[in-house]
Amino acid sequence: MSLRRRSLLGRDVASFELWTRGTDPAVVLVHGIGVSSRYFGPLERELSRDTTVLAPDLPGFGRSPLHGDPPTIAEHAAVVAALVEQTGLERPVVVGHSMGAQVATELAADRPELVGGLVLLGPVTDPRAPSAVRQAARLAADVLREPPACAALQVREYARTGLAWYLRTVPHMVDHPLPERLAQVRVPAAVVRGARDPIAPSRFVRELAAVAADARVVEVPRAAHVVMWSRPDVVGAVVREVGRRRVPC
Repeated sequence: MSLRRRSLLGRDVASFELWTRGTDPAVVLVHGIGVSSRYFGPLERELSRDTTVLAPDLPGFGRSPLHGDPPTIAEHAAVVAALVEQTGLERPVVVGHSMGAQVATELAADRPELVGGLVLLGPVTDPRAPSAVRQAARLAADVLREPPACAALQVREYARTGLAWYLRTVPHMVDHPLPERLAQVRVPAAVVRGARDPIAPSRFVRELAAVAADARVVEVPRAAHVVMWSRPDVVGAVVREVGRRRVPC
C-alpha cells in the first residue's frame, strides 16, 4: 500500500492506496475522530487480497495537514466524494468507523451515485451520551478494552492530532443527525459493533439499522470499539457481503 498526496477541494489530503486487479468492488475506508487511516491496517491487509483499497486521512488528521477551522461532517464527506471522483472508483463500498460512520453516511445520502454499499463500524453518536464529556468517558473505557498495540496506536494518533483540534471537531460529531441521514440512504448497508464496545451500544446500533432501507446488524464477539483491528476477518467478510449486494453503476 502506497501513500499518495492528492489535492481535494483545495486541501492536501494523504491517502493510503492499494490498487489490485481483483473483481470485488473497491473499498474506501474512512477513519474516526482523532486518529487516521493507520488503524485500518489489519483490515486493509485482509481486503487487499482481492480488491482495491483506499484509506484517506481526513483533513486535519494523520498526514493530512491542519488548515483553518476543522471541517464539518458534510465537508469531510465532500472530500471523500472528491477522492472517489478523482480516482474513478465505480460505486465503492464505503466503510466508516466511529465519526467516519457519519462521514460515510453523509456521503451516501448526499451523493448516492458515488456509493455502492455502506458499512458502519462502531457508529456515533449515541443520543444517550450527547456530550463531549460523556463521549470522552466512553472512549477512555474503550482504550482499556483494546489490544495493547491498538491502544498504543490510538494514543499516538490522538497526540499527533492535538487536544485543540480534537475539541474543535467534537461538536461537529456530537451534533450530527446520523439516524436522520441514514434514513435517506438507499444502498445496501451493515451496522457493525464489537460486543465489548462501550461507545456504540447494542441498542443504538439496532436503532440505526432499523431506520435504514436495507441494513443488517453484526455484533462481533471479543471485540471492542476498534472492531476492524481485533477481528479484520469478520469485518472483511461483512464488507465483501455488502459488496455482493452493491448497487450497480
